[in-house]
Amino acid sequence: MASLPVTASDATPLAAQTEEGRFALRQRQARMFAMSPLIPEHLRKGPPEVAMSNCYIALTLAEAMGEVPLIVMQNIHVVNGKAGFASQYMIARANSSGVFKGRIDWRIDRSNPQNLSVTAFAFLKETGDEVSVTCDMAMAVAEGWTKNPKYKSMPEVMLRYRSAAFLVRFYAPDVMLGYQTVEEVSDVAMAVEPAAPLSAAMLAAPVEEETEQVDGPQPVAGELALEGPDQSQQGEANNGSAFDAAVAEIDRCPTADAIDSAVARLRPMMETDEDADDLFSHAETVKAQRWGGAA
Repeated sequence: MASLPVTASDATPLAAQTEEGRFALRQRQARMFAMSPLIPEHLRKGPPEVAMSNCYIALTLAEAMGEVPLIVMQNIHVVNGKAGFASQYMIARANSSGVFKGRIDWRIDRSNPQNLSVTAFAFLKETGDEVSVTCDMAMAVAEGWTKNPKYKSMPEVMLRYRSAAFLVRFYAPDVMLGYQTVEEVSDVAMAVEPAAPLSAAMLAAPVEEETEQVDGPQPVAGELALEGPDQSQQGEANNGSAFDAAVAEIDRCPTADAIDSAVARLRPMMETDEDADDLFSHAETVKAQRWGGAA
C-alpha cells in the first residue's frame, strides 16, 4: 500500500495536538457552564466573553484539584477581585483527604464571657497525634475581623470556620492549593484600617497559673510589646520585637493546650512568614522537651 504524504498538520507533535484539543474542549465546556442558571451569578455576570473566561478558569482549577467542575463553581466566591472558597467546602475536602483520622471537630470554651474561644482539632492519620488550632474573640478584635458584622451575630460559627481554616492550612495545605476561605478574604477586605492594640479590658485577663515572680512590671497576658518607650524598659526578657515577646509568652505557657492556643493567636501577628514559621517550630520544640511531643 502506498504511504500517504505527510502534511504540516500531520507533523504537529502529538502533545501539541492534545493540548490544543483540550483547550478547545474546555472552551466549549466553559460556554455551556456560562449559560447555566446552576452556576453562581458572580461567575456568569458581565459580557458573554467574561462569563466564559470565568468558567474556563474555574474548569482549569477544578482539574488541578481533581474535583467536579460544578462543585468548584458553586463553592468559589470572589471578594474584591480575589477568589476564596466556602469554609464548609474546605472542611469537607480536608475530612476526605486522608490526612486526618476521622473528622475535624471543635472544642468551645465559654468560661470567659468576654472572650469566646474555639479550638479546631483533628488526629493525624499517620501518627495518631492530635493537632489543634485555637481562635478567640481577642484575636478577632486584634486582627480587625470584627468589622465583619457576622462576628457579632454569629461569633461561634465564624471562629469555627477560622480555626478550621488555620488547622487545614498548617497540617493539610495541599487540600486547597493555597487558596483562602471566603471568610478569610472577606475579613481581610473589611479590616482596611490597622487593628488597634489589645488592651487588658479586651482580653478580660485569663486565669493565671502560679509562676515564679520576677521584679518589674509584667506584660498583660495575650499582649505583645510591639513598640513604645515603656515596653523597651521591661528588661532583657523582651528586646522590643514581636517575635521575642511571642517566644517569651509561649515559654510561660503551663500546658501543651495553652501553647497551641498562644501559637494560633500570635502567629498571624508576626511581621514575616519566616518569624511565623520559627514561632511554630519553637512551640513544637518546647512541647517536645516538656511532654515528649504529646499534644
